[in-house]
Amino acid sequence: MALTNILVRIIIISLIFVISSLPLYFAIKALGGKTSFLKAILITIVSGIIVSAIEFRFQVWGGLIAFLILVVIYREAFRLKWWKAFFVWFLQLVFIVLFYLLLIFLGILTLEISLLL
Repeated sequence: MALTNILVRIIIISLIFVISSLPLYFAIKALGGKTSFLKAILITIVSGIIVSAIEFRFQVWGGLIAFLILVVIYREAFRLKWWKAFFVWFLQLVFIVLFYLLLIFLGILTLEISLLL
């Protein structure tokens, strides 16, 4: 029973990493970059760990520092120019927003917004 729970958790975590790597992969491909899906997954994992550590250490300026480090990681990992690395970051956010909107439209994800009148 315990082994089954562990396997289920590993599968779920793996699926989360695969799904979270899709926007990065699509952003790189949209800009004509050459990457593999496995590389996008690895960069997502490594950058997630680094960004989390930076935001933990630098709580006030952590977001800005993490953003800059993320752009540097994209630049170096995918051999992009600075503007393309920034655009990959931006395009990745656009894909994430579109994915959420699609899930909301399909009724898979609910968006709870309370309007204060």
